[in-house]
Amino acid sequence: MAKIRHIAIFSGDPANLAEFYADVFKMKINGRSKEGAVWMTDGYMDIALLPRRHELAPQGVHHFGITIDADEKEHVYRRMKERGNLVMKPPPVRPYVEDAAKDADGNKFDISMSAVKVRGSTVEMKDEAKEKDLVKA
Repeated sequence: MAKIRHIAIFSGDPANLAEFYADVFKMKINGRSKEGAVWMTDGYMDIALLPRRHELAPQGVHHFGITIDADEKEHVYRRMKERGNLVMKPPPVRPYVEDAAKDADGNKFDISMSAVKVRGSTVEMKDEAKEKDLVKA
């Protein structure tokens, strides 16, 4: 069954926002990037707190990620195509996401068959075989 596994939030101060979630909700900080992003979890849902690139950039929820099982892929992609939803390839700097799309209201979401893990400032795939396949592409 498809599961929403992460939410990405743009922030003017990801470190401060992370401190808020850690303090108020006892969420765990999993990692930080040198660019200022912070990854957190409540043990089930991951939150990516991403720095805004400039002060005119929007702040708030940017996208969410859905992890599907391999046996769901054909159905999900067929239904999206039948509904007129385009599936897009994400930038190559995001090897942990297979595809991206927008829902009926235009909300962005990632589609992945392998969940991600964060170690310090490194984001890795849990499915290392999938990562090797993506490197070959």
